[in-house]
Amino acid sequence: MKCKSDIRRLFIEKRRALSLKRREEAKALAFKELSEKLAKFPYVLSFASKSDEIDLSPLNGQLSKERSLLLLRLISTSELIPFVVSDIKTQLTVHPKWHVQEPNPDICVKVPLDQVGCVLVPGVAFDAHFNRLGYGKGHYDRFLAKLSCPFFGVGFKEQLSVDPLPKEEHDITLTNVFLY
Repeated sequence: MKCKSDIRRLFIEKRRALSLKRREEAKALAFKELSEKLAKFPYVLSFASKSDEIDLSPLNGQLSKERSLLLLRLISTSELIPFVVSDIKTQLTVHPKWHVQEPNPDICVKVPLDQVGCVLVPGVAFDAHFNRLGYGKGHYDRFLAKLSCPFFGVGFKEQLSVDPLPKEEHDITLTNVFLY
């Protein structure tokens, strides 16, 4: 079995190599399917895509308008904190270290963890057993360990590993994975 860092490198390169057309197809399909799948959850903790991740901005925009309850990540002292975002155009800022859009803590309101209905989780790779390989910092694993709601991995179908991913004791298994 390959080590996590080798697998991570391989899948980051696969994702980076995707064409713009392929990315746009995946973005449209993710929007269509996830809009339907998430309709039953009043509080959805989503993520603002960074670098080559699947683009969830259309979905995030819809969630924020329809429910005024889009929840995005904020990394503060290596911790993820959920916030309500009702307007993605005016309530987001760019994290200086991670260069990802996140809620502006001066405008947005923190949400208690027990109110999170489900979590959309980014990743570098996923497998058929709903395991996820992230970026190696453990932010999501530490955060998900505090929750009791469903966790859905979201990415490109090219991020599916045919081999089981290495799993350590602290790694959280997802409820399901949606790849487009």
